[in-house]
Amino acid sequence: MKVPRPPIELSVFVFGVPTLDAVMNIFEAYKSKVSLTAFEMFTDIALKYVTDSTGLSRPFETESPYYVLVEVENDSEQSLEESMNIFEHCMEQGWVEDGTVSQNAQQAKDLWRLREDISEATSAFQPYKNDVSVRISKVPEFLTEMDEILKKQYPDIEVVWFGHIGDGNLHINMLKPKDMDKDEFLSKCQKANDILFQTIQKHEGSVSAEHGVGLTKKPYLQFTRSEQEILIMKSIKQVFDPDGILNPGKVFN
Repeated sequence: MKVPRPPIELSVFVFGVPTLDAVMNIFEAYKSKVSLTAFEMFTDIALKYVTDSTGLSRPFETESPYYVLVEVENDSEQSLEESMNIFEHCMEQGWVEDGTVSQNAQQAKDLWRLREDISEATSAFQPYKNDVSVRISKVPEFLTEMDEILKKQYPDIEVVWFGHIGDGNLHINMLKPKDMDKDEFLSKCQKANDILFQTIQKHEGSVSAEHGVGLTKKPYLQFTRSEQEILIMKSIKQVFDPDGILNPGKVFN
């Protein structure tokens, strides 16, 4: 059995980024020159929830609309120097407004918490969650379009975005306003689903990324899979599960 080797010493960067296009420019710059092990994005709104709920400090004083977390593997003496050179290049290009890099394991862990603690930090607001994916190259266009639609049609609902930009996986959390009835909130979110998945279909993405289709997204499978594809999927399931006893009702009947 072949398994991945243990990671070598890791460095974690966090950058403040002015635009989504700049996020993708940073991704390409790092991916092409160093051993990239993670590339995550979150918004200023997400960062605020984390710092307010955890007491963690902001990574730096400069405030930006987007933040990127980059984890790189220092597989040689030149690796960290190369990573710093890319950082400086991104600053010169205006893709990065400010940034920091971990100096030890504890700092790396604290920087990761700025991204990983988002779900817990927003849990008190009963978030309505969606995870979707598009091709990496289409992330800025999709996210910009969808964010503008949600702000225009649902101005009373705050939306927290974050995701694994390195594989085109995005998480969308719509937060329930304190003064909004739960049933009203769920109704609005379900209507927003139709808009979201139509936009995903337009950008040739997937209605589900890492969390699967299951029951919740079962009605929306046709937005990203053709009738022929779904028929093939059903045929494969029929071969391995002719009696329909494995996860009955999930994905499709």
